[in-house]
Amino acid sequence: MFQHVIKITAVLTTVTLAGCVGIKAERMQQYLTVVKASSSEKTPVVFMFQGSGGNNQLSAKWTSWFKEQGVSAVWIDSAGVRGLQKLYGRNYSSDLAAALTTVSKNNTLDLTRYAVMGFSRGGTAALKAGSSLSKDQLRPDFIFSLYPADKGVCPNSYDENTSVSVFYGDLDQWGSYQGNRNSCQKMAQKNDNATFYLMENSHHGYDGDWSGTWKCCGGKTFTSKSNTQTLAETKQIILSKIKEKWGEL
Repeated sequence: MFQHVIKITAVLTTVTLAGCVGIKAERMQQYLTVVKASSSEKTPVVFMFQGSGGNNQLSAKWTSWFKEQGVSAVWIDSAGVRGLQKLYGRNYSSDLAAALTTVSKNNTLDLTRYAVMGFSRGGTAALKAGSSLSKDQLRPDFIFSLYPADKGVCPNSYDENTSVSVFYGDLDQWGSYQGNRNSCQKMAQKNDNATFYLMENSHHGYDGDWSGTWKCCGGKTFTSKSNTQTLAETKQIILSKIKEKWGEL
């Protein structure tokens, strides 16, 4: 599927990164997948956080599109590095700091131009991740957070130098639960660096290929449903933002 996929295998010094809650750099290297947009040129890159399901299906789908735009991708296997199948109830936002350190010597990735993307709980992790970065780590240019928030809390750990975009379906039952969608909308209203996009006729997981129901939170039922039109609209918004900042790729 991807011609320039590599696993991180370089040996790193054994250190525990600040804020990484026990995840060591040498361990994280085994749980990153780099998909290069070019085999020779240095390209911008997007780091991707898994959702609660603990897989990279959405990362793979979005990576195909980003690669067409000339943007490489790094998939963070936050479930695997913890020896888990699922990530329900977990906070793994500090994995970005470890991932940045792990790929810092990769000369095909331009880490002065990078974005962070996450889905559901991974979207929340992307919003939180700025607080775990060390002083010498550059902050991302963009956060693309899809249907995030938990317990009515939608964080923003970035200053005005990072553009934060939150995408939420108006039919998303997770958004209605505990006021998660409203909390993201209010966060964007309070922060000049953030924009909230309410996507019409769209459910949780609208950018995926799977439609169905799932249970959480004491047996409550939630719906996920793909929506190709909303996905296209989301891509257009993201493409406009990265071209404005990074130029033609």
